Amino acid sequence: MRIDNKLFIYSNGRVAALDKKSGDIVWEVKLKEYVKTTTSYAVGQLALEGSKLYVAVSGIVVCLNAENGSLVWKNELKGWGYAFVNMTGEGLATSGAEAGAVQAANAAATGAM
Repeated sequence: MRIDNKLFIYSNGRVAALDKKSGDIVWEVKLKEYVKTTTSYAVGQLALEGSKLYVAVSGIVVCLNAENGSLVWKNELKGWGYAFVNMTGEGLATSGAEAGAVQAANAAATGAM
């Protein structure tokens, strides 16, 4: 299944890819398999770039293969604490409100408003 046919979600320490047409879970990952910190009740952020899905939650950043959920890399940001991690980067597609804020910030920075 192509990535553009998937919807990516984060909830209760899990990341999943859903089929946009059927709503079926295509793959699911429990982040506790990859990181030592608890992510069950934390607010997380997802960002998609090509075939990589970045998950930022509880002071960690995890990069997953968006096609199958396999781990590409992780960074537990040692010494940064366990708070919300906000992220952005060139070419990253983030969720609705964050994408709007990033676009507005970019427009303001370039004088395009």
